[in-house]
Amino acid sequence: MTMKKQFYFFLLPVLFLQSCSFLEQNNFIETKIISSDLNEKIVYKFYQTGLNDYKVDFYSVDQSGSTKLFEHDIDDAHVTSDPYNISEKNDELIIRTTLFSEVKKLVTPSGKSIILTNR
Repeated sequence: MTMKKQFYFFLLPVLFLQSCSFLEQNNFIETKIISSDLNEKIVYKFYQTGLNDYKVDFYSVDQSGSTKLFEHDIDDAHVTSDPYNISEKNDELIIRTTLFSEVKKLVTPSGKSIILTNR
């Protein structure tokens, strides 16, 4: 095989992999701890996924690793408005936002209750 053919042979897979969306990296904007105790931390990771699209992932982090609790997408209009009101009462973390259409209740692997509400 000539040098020119070898070059094209190896260039095509590289160009193909470059165009695959799974290789795209999201632009992280913020990671914030919203609740912390001796056994676990609840954090959210906020990052940009497109021109006017953003994603928020909430995680439970403990000694054994991290568990994704939930995620949701938000648009450009909600990014600057600080869409979350987070409070903690006893062993419950309450996340209030207009971004959720219904009430959801989660329990972390360490037993902390998380309530997502639009009220």
